Amino acid sequence: MKPIGLIVLLTVVTACPLLAQTANKAVPAGGSAERQLIELERQLSDALVREDAQVLDRLWSNDLVFTFPNGKVSNKAERLAGQKPAAQPTQSESKTTNDEVKVYLYGNTAVVTVLSTWSGKANNEAYSSQFQATHVWVKQGGRWQLVAAHVSPVKK
Repeated sequence: MKPIGLIVLLTVVTACPLLAQTANKAVPAGGSAERQLIELERQLSDALVREDAQVLDRLWSNDLVFTFPNGKVSNKAERLAGQKPAAQPTQSESKTTNDEVKVYLYGNTAVVTVLSTWSGKANNEAYSSQFQATHVWVKQGGRWQLVAAHVSPVKK
């Protein structure tokens, strides 16, 4: 083997493990996948405040694992059962704002952290609370679906 061929071969063999390690790390978000996920998070927050089971059914994977702040674990069917139909108005004047959304991409999987503020009026009493959520989204069949979520209240 000629020396130049040996150098090229050694360079490729040496670089392969480095490329494999890079593929396993989070890709800094900033492309269309990040924009899609930020929009899906907005749709999710909006659907939750409106208790829109139809939208939630579309966004949540059939295998959804949801962990409440108290540690209770729930699934998609249980969560949807607690939602009102989209046509039925809720009893509160609630709104939510996603204050900070960070997206970490791992191929067809994304971890998204969301700091959100829920506010409004229920039974003539104003409220405002912040929550920190960690969401895991997986792109299946060409679309992103939420497969896992954990929510914690932010202590003031």
